[in-house]
Amino acid sequence: MAILEFFRDYILVIVYDSFISLLIALIIIHLFRIKDTNTKILFLFLPIVKPFFVIIEDLSHNSYYFANRTGVLGFRLVSPNTIFERIDRLQNSPLNYSGIDTRILTVISLSILVILLIRWLNLYFFYRRLSFDEIVTESDVPEIFSIIDNFASKLKVPLPGVTLTHRNFFSPFVIGIKKSIIVLSPKLLDTLSGYEKEVLIAHEIAHIKRKDNLISWVSLILKDLLFFNPFSHIAYYMIRMEQEKGCDRIILENSSLAPKEIARNTITLILKIKNLNSSPGRTPAIDLASNYNLMQQINYRIMDNRIKNILDIRNKKININRFLKAVFFLLFLFLLAAQLLIVIKISDNNFIFLR
Repeated sequence: MAILEFFRDYILVIVYDSFISLLIALIIIHLFRIKDTNTKILFLFLPIVKPFFVIIEDLSHNSYYFANRTGVLGFRLVSPNTIFERIDRLQNSPLNYSGIDTRILTVISLSILVILLIRWLNLYFFYRRLSFDEIVTESDVPEIFSIIDNFASKLKVPLPGVTLTHRNFFSPFVIGIKKSIIVLSPKLLDTLSGYEKEVLIAHEIAHIKRKDNLISWVSLILKDLLFFNPFSHIAYYMIRMEQEKGCDRIILENSSLAPKEIARNTITLILKIKNLNSSPGRTPAIDLASNYNLMQQINYRIMDNRIKNILDIRNKKININRFLKAVFFLLFLFLLAAQLLIVIKISDNNFIFLR
């Protein structure tokens, strides 16, 4: 397989398919006026899941099918038979070892995979080390545990543990799936008011309630595998922003604070974390840290939109019933399997497959 063929048949297809999937997801969200964050996240997973599903098709199958046609445009479903043929006949896969170009591509692909594995392990062990920095109990930080007890009982989630990290890492985050741990910086806590602490802790417990830790890891891994694809990065950050909106909604429904107070304390929290992160010797921001840190990385326009959403969220109909959720899930599955196919014949034996 030549490098140009690999780019044409795989890289170009992935970028095109992510673009179309993201466009369709945004159209559906806008068309059906979907406000439920979990449903929006489901559709935003299309641009980072579907490329893996599409490229498993056997290219020779497509070439044979379109041999006598100058071009094709339309929807079709992935042929399930080609999935198994790709497994049985390795000569049709990108791991075909004949040819110097294919060997180069194989070495590059394996090297990238090793680098990504190192990155993921480094992230995991980094957060794990922080989560065991200083494990504290209720007697050590009674105010924090009082807020945790209050919100955990309201949201009906198991009580998480608390760790204080004395490293120069100031963004709060949650680690663990079965047993969650909230990691906080004592330097940050010293700068916060009582209301700011309440909003911060409630926000992290909302992440536990929503299982955002697991969703963040899955979306991060898929995004990293598609590191060359700008549309997967866009979808990833949109997923992260929807997670934040979902947490804001949970806080509004379970806090005694008014929306204006929650919005004001969210702003001051972000600014205080930003100031601490600007200090010398800080640890660079890492992907899975709390989105308080993510808000700083992008721009203040997005932060402004989030604050407006907090102030207006109670006036919006957010939740949808189970029937509609099932319908949207079936639509997601259809879009996952259906390809918006464009095939351009450039010669007797050469085609450009955008699918």
